[in-house]
Amino acid sequence: MPTARGFALAALASLALLAGCGGPVGTNYTAMSVSMPAVNPGEGRVFFYTPSVRFGSDVQPEIRLDGTLVGFAVPSGFFYVDRPAGRYEATGKAAADGRIEIPLAAGETRYVRAFAPSAFSVNAVHFLLVPATEGQADMAGLVYSGQ
Repeated sequence: MPTARGFALAALASLALLAGCGGPVGTNYTAMSVSMPAVNPGEGRVFFYTPSVRFGSDVQPEIRLDGTLVGFAVPSGFFYVDRPAGRYEATGKAAADGRIEIPLAAGETRYVRAFAPSAFSVNAVHFLLVPATEGQADMAGLVYSGQ
């Protein structure tokens, strides 16, 4: 008959396997941040990140910047785009997706969290512009999912 310790070990092993499912595999933000290229003069950088697996491993909504596909809301992943200073609008592809205005100054870095608006809307993506310290902390263990 299995012991309580045996059950606990089996449960931990199962959780470890589930935690690894659906997320990107590669370099995390903390390791990658020290070797990222500098932003070109006159441009700024926008990080998009998805801190949880709420979308599900096979659901990765599109992320568009001014209508151009720039990446996907990959669970536990992040990517970035560099753009000239200006105002941009981030959206998804579907009508249920959210929208957010992103003002971007030259040399500035912005952080945008992508998330499912509710447990019942796993195919929709919404956005939240967060302060740099919060974005960097959120992204510390996330894995690069860009091209």
